[in-house]
Amino acid sequence: MEITPESDVFPVFSSLQEGSVVDILKRLTPRDACRLSALASVFLSAAESDALWTGFLPPDYKEIVDRSLESSSQRHFSSKKELFFSLCDSPLLIAGGRKSFWLEKKSGKKCYMLAARELAIIWGDTPEYWTWPSLPESRFSEVAFLNNVCWFDVKGKIDTGMLSSGTKYAAYLVFDSRDSYGFEEVEVKSSVGIVGDEITEKIIYLDKDTSEEEVEDEAGYGYVSIEKVRSWINDTLTELYSSQEPGEELLGFEDVSAWMKNNLSQLHSSHEPQAPEDSTESSDGPYPKKRGDRWLEIELGEFFNGGGENLELQISITQHDGHWKHGLIIEGIEIRPK
Repeated sequence: MEITPESDVFPVFSSLQEGSVVDILKRLTPRDACRLSALASVFLSAAESDALWTGFLPPDYKEIVDRSLESSSQRHFSSKKELFFSLCDSPLLIAGGRKSFWLEKKSGKKCYMLAARELAIIWGDTPEYWTWPSLPESRFSEVAFLNNVCWFDVKGKIDTGMLSSGTKYAAYLVFDSRDSYGFEEVEVKSSVGIVGDEITEKIIYLDKDTSEEEVEDEAGYGYVSIEKVRSWINDTLTELYSSQEPGEELLGFEDVSAWMKNNLSQLHSSHEPQAPEDSTESSDGPYPKKRGDRWLEIELGEFFNGGGENLELQISITQHDGHWKHGLIIEGIEIRPK
């Protein structure tokens, strides 16, 4: 993108000192500051300055980085901007490898994941019920594998003083249910709230009927369920063959294929075109959604962290109906801005 001269677009800023421009950019988000630097050269120098990116880093970032187990945390960064984006793209293991920390790129807000070992899992130390394997795709040294339980009970907690103040957060269970059973269309109760205060509860599902999984058609119109595709194919073929005159030769594969391609738009007549959702941006429905990694996630609840107090946030996932469940893998509970 070609940078426009500031006199053409932002003449009022061209006479300001860099420090003043930095003070203005500090009022924006990191994402917006980067966008402005691409629009006009008056912002370019300020948008690269350490003074700006130090303001986007959390006040306790040095303490967090120093506590990290990651060798990358000891790297020398050429600028505070480089450090900022490293903390966004490369989560750090802290608390003895039982927590993961990173920054949300668009806002600079703090994010955490509590490892499965950091959670209170009923019978978690009994190998008959839970085991603790290592998986190469996990950021943690161990994950929790559910062997067999009928009483599913997982809880996590975090000090709100560790989070960004004035921020609406949501908590997510990060897990894998590909080889699990016992959770099919079974209601699971989740809750999020401050200990001793009002706690919000919701019903979620940790598995679902894969026949409702969404797929993208080749024409790129949007995402529709497999069941809708099957129904449309059946209706289309019925219409096609019923339109033939008695005694006519049956239509061949090429004829059927051409007909369906020409009438593909009918499939979307009652379906609003949309882009696929980024699973890490929106997973607040009752069913799991795929993340950018191998894992699934489901929102457990949300809360607003006003700041100013160190309170204990408790997160709970329970299913106590008495039937046996198996095969669920828990990586942890993620807490990030919503």
